[in-house]
Amino acid sequence: MPTNGNKLAILTYHSLDPSGSVVSIARQDFANQMAALSERSLRGTSLIEAVRYRDRTGEWPKRVVVLTFDDGFANFYEAAMPVLTRYGFGATVFVVTGHMGGHNDWEQPPAGLGLLPMLSWQQATEVAKAGIEIGSHTRTHPDLRRCSPSEVEHEMTASRADIEQQLGLRAETFAYPYGGVNDVSCQLAAREFRAACTTELRRTNDDPLNLLARIDMYYLKSPQKFARLLDGRLDQYLTIRRWGRLARQMAPPALEHSISGI
Repeated sequence: MPTNGNKLAILTYHSLDPSGSVVSIARQDFANQMAALSERSLRGTSLIEAVRYRDRTGEWPKRVVVLTFDDGFANFYEAAMPVLTRYGFGATVFVVTGHMGGHNDWEQPPAGLGLLPMLSWQQATEVAKAGIEIGSHTRTHPDLRRCSPSEVEHEMTASRADIEQQLGLRAETFAYPYGGVNDVSCQLAAREFRAACTTELRRTNDDPLNLLARIDMYYLKSPQKFARLLDGRLDQYLTIRRWGRLARQMAPPALEHSISGI
């Protein structure tokens, strides 16, 4: 569906902690960012709310930023939810259902992060009751490009079934772990979910709903860059960063230091 050229910033957060890792934002920095949204009379919202608006009107909502949190770290409940509640913002949390109540041990955590607790199902229940959308991030967080078609289907459908069983609601949105998109995962995401997010570093516009671009907050830790994003003046910077990230992905493994797999 056409979007009349308007762009939407879908932000990607992971963990709110002081480690400085590539998947981390300090709690106070997050609080400051939400205050900056409010000061500009912008609103944080969930992905599904933005998608439903696009369904109704043919364009993305204006003066809105979509807030997404990958993996489902327990510090979302402790640090993010009170801030979102204060401003009346919505958000989407993409959970790894096989690790609920456990830790981020699906692989070696990024440097500096270490093992951290994940949301429990009880916490997720409270998060959903507070109006936060719960989406799927698979059951075990594999790179779907390395999975067989049957494994991809199981990761998607089993995670959605877990959410339905535990929370009594249907997961309508999905985030590809590591941004791992290929023909199989793309087609299955379109079949199983209303929308799905990649890790492509830009504002989304007329992307297919199963290939929505997002902006990882690793690149926007400074208040100045975050302000430029909110003012619509950061696209060139994001393009340069996106090209640099693609170049690192194409480099030999020993030289690659890409953060695109977060």
